[in-house]
Amino acid sequence: MTILNFETDGFSPHARKQWASIGNYTEIPVTEFRKLPTLDDVEVIIIRLKNYIGREIIDCLPNLKYIVTATTGLDHIDVECAKEREIFIVSLRGETEFLNTISSTSEHAWALLLSLVRYIPQSVTSVRNGLWERDRFRGIQLKRKVIGIIGLGRTGKMVAEYARSFGMDVTYFDPFVTNVHYYRHSTLEELLGACDVITLHVHLQNETENLLNADRIELMKSGSYFINTSRGKLVDECALVKQMEIGRIRGVATDVLSSELTDIKESPLYQAMTRGLNVIITPHLGGATWDAMHLCEEFIVNKFAKIYN
Repeated sequence: MTILNFETDGFSPHARKQWASIGNYTEIPVTEFRKLPTLDDVEVIIIRLKNYIGREIIDCLPNLKYIVTATTGLDHIDVECAKEREIFIVSLRGETEFLNTISSTSEHAWALLLSLVRYIPQSVTSVRNGLWERDRFRGIQLKRKVIGIIGLGRTGKMVAEYARSFGMDVTYFDPFVTNVHYYRHSTLEELLGACDVITLHVHLQNETENLLNADRIELMKSGSYFINTSRGKLVDECALVKQMEIGRIRGVATDVLSSELTDIKESPLYQAMTRGLNVIITPHLGGATWDAMHLCEEFIVNKFAKIYN
């Protein structure tokens, strides 16, 4: 059995050894794998979020049996094509006990929020340019502000804990969760109109795509801020930008874009950032810490070994 690892930068040395003990382990960029002498014996590919694994790649691997991704989201994989070929996707989705030990994404969401409301990137750039513009970058404090968390799962609950420690009033909307420690809005629309900060923590699925559409975004409280560390396609980015342009939304910080797997410059949020609106964009860094990624890579190879054996 040949195992191809398409994304090896900073890969866990321990996970490497484990994969090598399972089969013929090869590290190769996704752009180069077609140059291998034979692809007929490739049964496993290992990926992260950098590359989209679609039909074009899958069809090159006639005996592919497993796609292994140490992620919870699967929008970087053509899941329907994998189903047609009866290829099993091994991911972190549903691994709640393990994922509760990983806090990188929630920490990044909080970093984005603080950076947004205190104009950290802009003020750092200003000082780097030799200026000292204290009044220009006057922000807000978070204490006594209302935060609305859409999706009170693993990451949402961690963000709620951070918010409480900052003295914020924590509210949420999640039709699948009841948490007596925080105020639960009965509808998403109600939450959007009541909160100073909205933060999104929802899996991308067919039923959640464009969850925050134009009509819902128009309901956001005037002067509010929006944070997204989930997936870009959950949000109508054009509508977000429109509400920023008219002054309704004060700022947006996102770790994801709707076009991040194709061309980031196509994103309305990217274009708004280049025009000087209060938009912060990071390149899907939520889970990208050394310790978290190594832990996930080691967990996923152990999970695969149990399935394969």
